[in-house]
Amino acid sequence: MAHSPEVTDAAMLVLEGLGHLDQGITIFDHNLKLVAWNDVFLEMLGYPRDLAFVGADFASFIDYNARRGEYGPGDPVIQVAERVEKARKFLKHHIERERPDGTVLKVVGTPLPSGGFVTTYTDITDIRRRQELLEETVTQRTRELMLSEQRLKLIADEVPAGIAHFDRDLTILYANKRFAQAYQKTPKDIIGLNASEVLYARTLLESSRFFEQARRGAMVDFEMRVQLPGDRFKDIRTLLRPEKPSSGEVIGFYTVSIDVTRRKATMSALMRSQKMDALGRMASGISHDFNNLLTIILGNLVPLAEHLNDPATEEEFLTPAISAARRGSSLTKRLLTLARREQFDPEPTEIDEAISEICKLLKSSVPASLTIAQDHEPALPQAFVDRGQLEMALLNMALNSRDACEGKGEITIGASRYDLPAEEAELLHLPAGEYLRIRFADNGSGMSPEQAERIFEPFYTSKAAGAGSGLGLSMVYGFVKQSNGAIWVDSQPGRGAEFTILLPSVDLVAKQDITRPEPVEPRPAPRAEPDTGDQPMVLLVEDDQDVRRTIRRKIAGLGYPLVEANNADEALGLLARIRDIRIVISDIDMPGTMKGHALAHRIRNMFPDIRIVLMSGQVQHFPQGSRANGIPFLRKPFSADDLSAALADSQNAPYPTEGVSP
Repeated sequence: MAHSPEVTDAAMLVLEGLGHLDQGITIFDHNLKLVAWNDVFLEMLGYPRDLAFVGADFASFIDYNARRGEYGPGDPVIQVAERVEKARKFLKHHIERERPDGTVLKVVGTPLPSGGFVTTYTDITDIRRRQELLEETVTQRTRELMLSEQRLKLIADEVPAGIAHFDRDLTILYANKRFAQAYQKTPKDIIGLNASEVLYARTLLESSRFFEQARRGAMVDFEMRVQLPGDRFKDIRTLLRPEKPSSGEVIGFYTVSIDVTRRKATMSALMRSQKMDALGRMASGISHDFNNLLTIILGNLVPLAEHLNDPATEEEFLTPAISAARRGSSLTKRLLTLARREQFDPEPTEIDEAISEICKLLKSSVPASLTIAQDHEPALPQAFVDRGQLEMALLNMALNSRDACEGKGEITIGASRYDLPAEEAELLHLPAGEYLRIRFADNGSGMSPEQAERIFEPFYTSKAAGAGSGLGLSMVYGFVKQSNGAIWVDSQPGRGAEFTILLPSVDLVAKQDITRPEPVEPRPAPRAEPDTGDQPMVLLVEDDQDVRRTIRRKIAGLGYPLVEANNADEALGLLARIRDIRIVISDIDMPGTMKGHALAHRIRNMFPDIRIVLMSGQVQHFPQGSRANGIPFLRKPFSADDLSAALADSQNAPYPTEGVSP
């Protein structure tokens, strides 16, 4: 440290103390002459020691810097003049200066009250490098956070759920794209709005208690039907999760809403399918016994009516009983057809033509107070359905609408082309493409949501007791599903109902390469029983004694001699002993070691000249017609004409060479 000889001891102590600072320091007087400095100043800026002395001119330091390129390219004289001129203003300044060697200095100049100024020089190279590293780290972290935020936003927008963030006052702080789109808005449109400005009043009312639980810190899961724009309704499962910062106080909550409409529809369809399957198993199990009972009833009532000489008694008692038994047989057949989905014969069908024929039939049988209107698009494509079952379905639908209108009002039956989009097709479990859409609309009594939910269930009816069997719409449902279509109903109490049926077009079926089922083999017409000659002996195999007695009476009435067996084993024993037996008529479902099919197989192998007729009350044994492998089949209960035709058929038809599977 250098100093003037006139410096006092106190000043000398101060200046010596400056020599121990980590910063460089200089003091210039009002004439820009050096008064004091420390060694750190010289070392920090690389000045030679002989450059610094009391009275040294400020310009000499600037000139030294300029000539060694400290200020960059330029005329050193001009660089010195500019800096000296600025220094003479004695302005406070604070700059950071990077030297050519990369050192960064912080230079702070402060004017002195008595003139001149003091300047400090601080090496901040390490600080600046750490700061740059920190800034680079912050920039990198910011970039990563932005990328992470973009990823989260992408995920949040693409997940199949609506996500939103509410504060305690139900103000929307965040919403993903799906949540906003449900209300036909963008996230930007609804952020900042209150829930009451976005959600419908009904939705807000029903969910308010769940929101309150979330605001109290509870995790809530619930499911409800939500109203959306366009008068749409969706089944939504919502998860509420409270937002708790480190303080533990709930300041809001998050919602995750999942559309479960499709899942519920799938589950509903599955339940309906399971009900139909259960119905099929039940119907299959009871049909044999029920038809055996009807066989006995009809087998006794019909002969009784023929021998009764009292027309009044016959009309009063027997005719209704016979009619009821035949209705019971018809009902069993319809039930089995519905439950087991017997094969049908689809073909290209003109829908508008079928509807027109049904409307003509109805107009002649409904009161004048009930109007039936048609509404068809021109040039409709053909549908690929069973024409007979279609007409029966249309008739059932029309009669259902007629009953709903109570004989007055209006029924509208319309048909149009409908291109089923992929999203809706997935919901209905159908292939996308061209369909025929049939609409049955009436202004009748309508249905509650509970009734509409069950309207296609077998035996379910909203009519008064005895007014309907509950199978009409179930059979329509079975026909539509069998035709690879869909059916649903829209209805409200007092506002009528509209049934919508989708049936595949011929072009769609061709694209899907749906194989057309083989047509059902028609039942052969009854053959006249032989007029001359002896009838062959018949072996009747039936385990139910009452049924056997009834069928025995019919066989005997046709002139056939017969013997009886209770089961298959007994029948084989009789065949081995009685050589005159030429026809075996056997029930399929029998107790013992062998059923009817197994017995027929054994007879063909052991007695190839004996003809066989099988009978059963269960339609699934021969679902495709009245014969299988050349064997005539009788469905219980059957008439004497049916029996005569089957016996004659067994004798006249060519005897098949293939066996019967046991």
